[in-house]
Amino acid sequence: MKTDVVALCRDLITIPSINPMGRDDVDPSLTGETRVNDYIRRFVKAVGVDLVVQQTDVPGRENVGGMIAKGSRFRTLVLQCHTDTVDVGGKASLLKPTVHGGRLYGRGATDDKGGLAAMLTALAEAAKHPLRVRNNVIVLGVSDEEYTWKGSLALVKQSPTKDADFGLIGEPTECRIVNGFKGVARWDLTTTGRTVHSSMPRKGVSAIYRMARVVSLIEDYQRELAGICDPPLGCETISVGRIMGGTAVNVVPDRCTIEIDQRITRKTRAADASKRLAAYLRKRGIRFPVIASAMKDAEDAALIAATHPGIGLLGRVCRTQGLNPRPCQVAYGSDAFRMNGGGIPTILWGPGSIAVAHSDDEYVEIRQLGQAAKFYLGLMQTDQRAIEKERVA
Repeated sequence: MKTDVVALCRDLITIPSINPMGRDDVDPSLTGETRVNDYIRRFVKAVGVDLVVQQTDVPGRENVGGMIAKGSRFRTLVLQCHTDTVDVGGKASLLKPTVHGGRLYGRGATDDKGGLAAMLTALAEAAKHPLRVRNNVIVLGVSDEEYTWKGSLALVKQSPTKDADFGLIGEPTECRIVNGFKGVARWDLTTTGRTVHSSMPRKGVSAIYRMARVVSLIEDYQRELAGICDPPLGCETISVGRIMGGTAVNVVPDRCTIEIDQRITRKTRAADASKRLAAYLRKRGIRFPVIASAMKDAEDAALIAATHPGIGLLGRVCRTQGLNPRPCQVAYGSDAFRMNGGGIPTILWGPGSIAVAHSDDEYVEIRQLGQAAKFYLGLMQTDQRAIEKERVA
């Protein structure tokens, strides 16, 4: 079994694990995490650590990884990356990794298979010298991060991860400690109207015209949100990502729906985001019904204190390896939402850049892959208990 981080990453990219995200038009031979999970199983068996398998609410889409157990006296660290990717959009070449210019290209290279390859590489090295491992270590490939988070929801409820002391996710942070991230609120808005033949539009009510007024006001609402700022996390944003309405070109539509994505700071509760927008629309003169769905996703912003022992552990390893130990914050979301919500303080640290995630030019710097494998091994071999004692002293 390969343990070189670049070879591992190439293998993982080659294995398709597209999340269909509710669609039925994605080639089923490319979807699901089963093939990646089988690869991780073989890897864990080859390096000789304990196999971890967690069932999720979706049959066949498990969490799979390995564990080095040191005993109850030691802190437990969960290092995880998601095994699913976004679609390749019919571009099969994205599943054929290539290397040039010091970069490894392919779907999932930076989101999130580069981080997973580095974690598995570190796990294999740690298994060669178990006495040097100073924490209970779990490395886990987690399913369904790109859509409904079934993997992380299982992680926070099942052993051996549910009682972990600290979590790290290998999302692309360009090898920086990310201890804070905006929250997210996602929901639908629907307008209704009255259908008539398009030759007599004044006898009907166009739900699309009504929605056009709503969308225009949401664009104005962004300017209001820009004033809601939380210095570590930045300011709030809102985006209309999809619009759906109408049945035919010659029919005045009686229904139109939009999907909204709002990124929030600690000054807003995710559950209140739709109510605040509704109040704004009323204030701006919208009198027709605008129906809000239940929240599809509502995760509050989070900021792990720089004084947390887990941040101290990461900072210690960064300084030892000549990396930047100063925490930073990001706007994008991850499974850290679910882990923090489940009681496991969790941060992000991984190779690659979010700027190229999900793109046709997705890549990870080979230098960062090697750096990440070394960093994750350093975490496994640095005693968090000793750092806690230092902070108390």
